Amino acid sequence: MTRLIINADDFGYCESVNYGIISAFKNGIVRSTTTMANMPGFEHAMELLKENKGLGCGVHMTLSCYKPVLGGLKTIIDGNGMFFKRITNEDIEKMDLEEIYQEFCAQIEKVKAKTEITHLDSHHHVHTLKSLQPVIERIVEKYELPIRGGFEYDLKYSKIIPMVETFYGDNVGYEYFENNIEELKKYEVVDIMSHPAYLDEFILGSTSYAIPRTKEYSILTSEKIKEFVGKNFNLCNYKEI
Repeated sequence: MTRLIINADDFGYCESVNYGIISAFKNGIVRSTTTMANMPGFEHAMELLKENKGLGCGVHMTLSCYKPVLGGLKTIIDGNGMFFKRITNEDIEKMDLEEIYQEFCAQIEKVKAKTEITHLDSHHHVHTLKSLQPVIERIVEKYELPIRGGFEYDLKYSKIIPMVETFYGDNVGYEYFENNIEELKKYEVVDIMSHPAYLDEFILGSTSYAIPRTKEYSILTSEKIKEFVGKNFNLCNYKEI
């Protein structure tokens, strides 16, 4: 039976996101999350994690949201000290890859100091961009952690977990798992990206993908969905694969 990882991205974004993810774990089918070490809700997220031991937690490496963990950076931030939004390959080619590597390592080490890290992925999937291949090769060599797939390039690494990103936007619905069951069952293990959350002023003012998170939360905690997924898949987190 396919091992299904429902991973809640953006843990640590803010307190409302944290509470939504924890509730989706306690009352729904979320078993895994990835945290943003640079965001205002990070410390709050780590405190909640202590009380919810069964929730696997990885690092959501961040290059395109809020501000970095490190100071003194030059090429990966704007004039206000904030990350640029929506990074492309062309943007990365103008950046110092060593700065990116050091920032990603700092984020990982910050999480490592708080909890056992189960895996790696990234905000806006920046780790999958071809221009970041040299950085990610160094990251996986150093940390030897499982990493979410979807790469534009051939990463020669044995711990890549395939990812499905269709549970997002207009595709989010109560029929999602039933409609996609044949596709999902093609995998031995697969990661489904999700963004369950409650809302507060911070998230409403900082991202266009805010209100849809409440619908994701409702679906991921639905009794009907829990029953269907439980019958057809083995729910797990990255630590259990």
